[in-house]
Amino acid sequence: MEPDDTLDGALHGLARHARQTGRLAPVTEVRRRGDIRRRRRQVATAALGVALVGALGAGVTAVRLADARHGTLPAGPDGRTPGPPPGTPSVTPTPETSRAPATGGPTGGSGSPPPSATGGSGSPSSGTTRTDPLGLGKRQFVLVRTSAVESVVSLLDDGGLGEVDGEEGRRLFVFVPQQSGDYLVRTAEPDAGGDRDCWQVQSAGSAPLTVVAAPCAPTEPRQLFSIVLSDSDGGERTYAISNSSAYLQYSRQRGLILEELGDATLDTVFRFVDNGAAPRS
Repeated sequence: MEPDDTLDGALHGLARHARQTGRLAPVTEVRRRGDIRRRRRQVATAALGVALVGALGAGVTAVRLADARHGTLPAGPDGRTPGPPPGTPSVTPTPETSRAPATGGPTGGSGSPPPSATGGSGSPSSGTTRTDPLGLGKRQFVLVRTSAVESVVSLLDDGGLGEVDGEEGRRLFVFVPQQSGDYLVRTAEPDAGGDRDCWQVQSAGSAPLTVVAAPCAPTEPRQLFSIVLSDSDGGERTYAISNSSAYLQYSRQRGLILEELGDATLDTVFRFVDNGAAPRS
């Protein structure tokens, strides 16, 4: 019977241990623990919601600040920039109000300056700056053919243009600019009667064209000479002189004549030696 007593004691010990460690908590304790866990979850959820709302608000603020930096104007309902409200007068000037008042012209005129003209005396016109790119109009010059040794161009006493080694004739010339871009070539020195003459082309049948003295007439085509910058000779500019298509050339037999070049080479050019301001005429 001894083994049964041992088994019975072991069972009683096991039962006591179960009563001590395996008891269920009272109902009130279970509820209290559940309430604590519920409050903790609510607090965590509320904190998470606040964090999400704060992050969303910060994002919206950043977007608004980024838009504000672009400085865009508010647009109307159709996406265009709003115009002035109805009844607002236009600020665009009309042709009548935008036209500047004319100054210096006659009353009722357009205010445009009158076209410059050269008088019968051949004096420089008011358009000298525009029609005189070489700046010859206000100076007097001695003409020297580049191949000549000591001679200069002169309008001789017999009325013809030639070359002299001394003081014969009139050797100072003023190149008076014209609106056409050509020049009147006028003597700076008066003749015995006190008149100043101009160059004029003269024809003599089958003989070559020559240049003679004539009263200045700006409307006479035979007095309109073209002056063209040709080249540089020893650092000095040289010029070609022509009337229409005939150039002033030097001939051993006839002296200074005018002839068309055709296929020939231009071999007569001139240096202009400045001798001061042109005299007033």
